[in-house]
Amino acid sequence: MKRNIQSLTVRGKIMKDALSRFWAAWKKFGHFMGDLVARIVLTIFYFTIFLPFGLIITIFSDQLDMKDLTPSWLERKTKDLTLDDARRLW
Repeated sequence: MKRNIQSLTVRGKIMKDALSRFWAAWKKFGHFMGDLVARIVLTIFYFTIFLPFGLIITIFSDQLDMKDLTPSWLERKTKDLTLDDARRLW
């Protein structure tokens, strides 16, 4: 009976070591797959939702709000200036 318990204890320790190594490898694989799947899903999300929306907004909108603005330039008559005019600016 004692021998059976000892063999079970030894087997349990061996299995614990093997399973803990397997669990560490499985977590590493899970992180890798999660990163890969997240990149793929986000890339598909970008190209199916954000890119068409951005293109439509860019094509059909006036981003600088300049369509309805009237020019605010004032017409100015120019005259020939002389050197004396340049000296008397004010």
